[in-house]
Amino acid sequence: MKKLLKLMLIAMFMFSACGKDGKDGKDTVLIVLDFHVPSSTTKWESAIDDLMGDFFECRVSVREITGDVFDNGVVLCYLVQYIEYGNTVTPIQTPLPYTYSRWEHLYDEEYEEYHWYNYSENYTFEVSPGYINFIVKSSDLGLSEGTLSCTFRVVIMR
Repeated sequence: MKKLLKLMLIAMFMFSACGKDGKDGKDTVLIVLDFHVPSSTTKWESAIDDLMGDFFECRVSVREITGDVFDNGVVLCYLVQYIEYGNTVTPIQTPLPYTYSRWEHLYDEEYEEYHWYNYSENYTFEVSPGYINFIVKSSDLGLSEGTLSCTFRVVIMR
């Protein structure tokens, strides 16, 4: 009996959210855009900030981010990665901001041997009317524009 009561309360809550004048979600506009920024592009620029240190950013013009969207809407951003599971490559979306911890087995010329190095990559974004900045920062190894190749998915709701 308690389970039935809980189900009824949940159903009432779900259906009580319907409203008028866009409050029911029917007037919401959803725009999904994908941006692939290859490593060979000149769009990646190095920058320095007192708070962030060295980082790379790519400024992209997005006309769908209007002043109204900036003031009253929502802009979400995801890093799209491709993961191998056996013989299948599966795309995954990770919401930004995102910090990825990496381990690399690199050759150390000074000691003439391989060592494991741990570092992190931080992905985030900034939005302004008409633009979005994708930002990537590496904690240790020092990325270069030639190594960055990223796909971002931007979701705009207004």
